[in-house]
Amino acid sequence: MPGLGSSVTIDVPSAVPSSAKRAARLADRIVEDVVALGWPVGEVLGSEAELLERYKVSRAVFREAVRIVEHQQVVRTRRGPTGGLVITEPTVAAVIDAVVLYLHRVDARLDEVFEARILLEEISSQLATDRLDAASRKELEALIGGDGRACDPRTLHAMVASATRNPALELFVEVLSRVALLYSPDGLTLEQVAAELTHAHVHIAGALVAGDAPLATRRMRKHLEAEADFLRGRRSTRQLLPETVILSASNTGKGAEAVARNIARGILTRAMQPGELVGTEPELIEREGVSRALLREAVRLLEHHQIARMRRGPGGGLFVVRPSSSAVTDIAAIYLMRRGMQLGELAELRTGVEVAIAHLAAARVDDEGMARMRLALEHEATSTDADLAEAVHDLHAAVASVADNRVLQLVALVLIRLARLHQIERLAEGARQRIREEVFRAHNGIAEAVASGDRSLAAHRMRRHLDALAAAMG
Repeated sequence: MPGLGSSVTIDVPSAVPSSAKRAARLADRIVEDVVALGWPVGEVLGSEAELLERYKVSRAVFREAVRIVEHQQVVRTRRGPTGGLVITEPTVAAVIDAVVLYLHRVDARLDEVFEARILLEEISSQLATDRLDAASRKELEALIGGDGRACDPRTLHAMVASATRNPALELFVEVLSRVALLYSPDGLTLEQVAAELTHAHVHIAGALVAGDAPLATRRMRKHLEAEADFLRGRRSTRQLLPETVILSASNTGKGAEAVARNIARGILTRAMQPGELVGTEPELIEREGVSRALLREAVRLLEHHQIARMRRGPGGGLFVVRPSSSAVTDIAAIYLMRRGMQLGELAELRTGVEVAIAHLAAARVDDEGMARMRLALEHEATSTDADLAEAVHDLHAAVASVADNRVLQLVALVLIRLARLHQIERLAEGARQRIREEVFRAHNGIAEAVASGDRSLAAHRMRRHLDALAAAMG
């Protein structure tokens, strides 16, 4: 395993406080309970006193967990005699807003977006060919017949994703189709490309209706490559979102959302960098014309979305922070749980995505990437049983980062988050220990293949590992 076995100094991130870990685990339990109840929107999960008794945690841990699930749009807090945690649900608009905001903040390149789109829509084309039902076939035949909808850049792509009956594919295809259009300064001018779009969409639809998956896949790739070339010819590949980015809707109140959105827009339009001071609390209260309580609710939103963080004491204030994918992966994974994402649907997409990522990682690995994989393996090897649910996914996250595509990495992290919601710890103790050992061996093998630059072997080992894991969990 070239490089992975050598001695390298690695900066290990500071440990997450145990109270924060307990709150995160409790948040997952609350989500699981809502799912088990059938996600009855509007019903009260329980009062604070009832839930403290049920979960056997401190009030501080409970309230931090509630903040997490409120941001994830799983519940909202209702005050009063009939109060408690009221079950809500995340919206697709909130997910799209969160993804767009994150991709803008990391300055995702057009090439990254289309590399991810092509992979996902090739998977979509393959699955849709085998799963076309009467309704999907009728829609595609109508498009072939020229009902006028072929001009919409998203119509065909949404149809194909819908035919897969995989909620995650539907979500990612919709999100990335929208994001791609944002690279054009005035939006995609349909009149300029209507004929080309119609021609490409009709031919893709024809291959799908004919049941020819390889042809549908080739035509989809060719179409998306042409779209990427068209956009590259129009302008640079930087994201253009400052005036359109908004924070995902929350349940903390419209006033707090508006204030958070206004502060976020100011940070983005002024291109403020991590560590820069947005303002002290008194300055922001005066600037926004709001109460201290309302500002603090807005700050909680900004902190959740990893946009800015408030520091207390002398020299304190609201400071810009480095973007993190955690808020995005949380809300996307929770949304997909609400859509009823099943293990089989997760497995088929995760395999397709992570096999491709392993192939890319082996072609793009460097010393930093090898250090990341080694650190992930060390964490997994030394983790306690309590920490295993998180540590077992570290190698997958590390490989995704080595692939050097922030869009694909985000997709992979959402799927990993979903896998954590279907925890391996539900298995019997003996099975968990056996699987832990097998998983660690598989992870070592994948890391070796990636580090050696062997793309075919890395992809093969990743596929074999994920197939085995799906069988064990199925």
